[in-house]
Amino acid sequence: MNKKLILSIFTTLIFLHTNHIMAQTYAKRFGIEALGGINEYGGDRGTRYFYASKPTYQGGGASFGYYLTPSFDALLTADMGEIGHIDKSFEKEGFRAQIWNVMPSLRYKLANGKILAADAKFRPYLQAGWGLFNYVTTVRNDRIQKSYSRFAVQWAVGVGARYALSESFDLMAQVMYNYAYDDNLDGLPYSPWIHTRNKLMDAYITQRLGIAYNFGATNNYNIGIQDDEVPKEVINKLKLFSKQIQFETAKATILSESYPALDSVAMIMLAYPNVNALVEGHTDDVGDDEDNLVLSQDRANAVMRYLNDKRIDPSRLTAQGFGETQPMATNKTPEGRTQNRRCVVKPYIKK
Repeated sequence: MNKKLILSIFTTLIFLHTNHIMAQTYAKRFGIEALGGINEYGGDRGTRYFYASKPTYQGGGASFGYYLTPSFDALLTADMGEIGHIDKSFEKEGFRAQIWNVMPSLRYKLANGKILAADAKFRPYLQAGWGLFNYVTTVRNDRIQKSYSRFAVQWAVGVGARYALSESFDLMAQVMYNYAYDDNLDGLPYSPWIHTRNKLMDAYITQRLGIAYNFGATNNYNIGIQDDEVPKEVINKLKLFSKQIQFETAKATILSESYPALDSVAMIMLAYPNVNALVEGHTDDVGDDEDNLVLSQDRANAVMRYLNDKRIDPSRLTAQGFGETQPMATNKTPEGRTQNRRCVVKPYIKK
């Protein structure tokens, strides 16, 4: 995989339009990532970052992620591969190492509803981790060859981006700078009597492309907006009545003026017994992210309970809170925040 290919893929991801789609969110809290690419060394022998010299050394890894808030994901990452360097200034001495690491990490997502839309297709992020590093190094020159293995601690920081292909799959591009608290990776540990080129520990960069799969405990349903099996009359009426559902400020108490609209929703559900409904709760971005997630879920539950009391079978209803992660308008104006505080009843045919 050459430089032009990686740059062209990453550039394409950046300039693709930001259509809205759900990926790893409150509804899909878990994610698995598989990545592959190249490793580039930097240490006492010099640096070879960003294709500074050949040959290139390959590597790959995987991550398991868990959605924490609209801004943060927690991850457990594992990566392995090869790294090396040929140093002509040291009698053509070089090294080659087999490396692996395991790190708990934290990811800050820019598509959090504050910087970029939470449901945008293109979602850049920053990432940092700290964990265990192991290497098996073989050092070669004209006179001697030796091998040894060590464990060390390392931290990593970097940037990346995900581009949503669907609700469950994303393409990924990522660059991480890895710094090991060990100066023996390249066979040149720092010593004032041997060499003084660099007192810092050894480091390396990983450049990765990959794919991510987002999943969670969701029901198997087809939303009516995209399903011809649900009558258009039902879709349009539920959309209209959903706009009339209101709550007390910062509470999950349904306002009495919403009762006629909810009664109409119940009548439609009774008239179409084959149609089920997903009740979505949404908030604006005022207040704590997690509090908004809880509030949106409570409001969706309140609507579902109201419909249950109107003789709608509980098995036909699903309540899901999305907090502030799926705004339909800007949160910078009072009007926009009002639109974002909503409860939507979406019909679907259960498969």
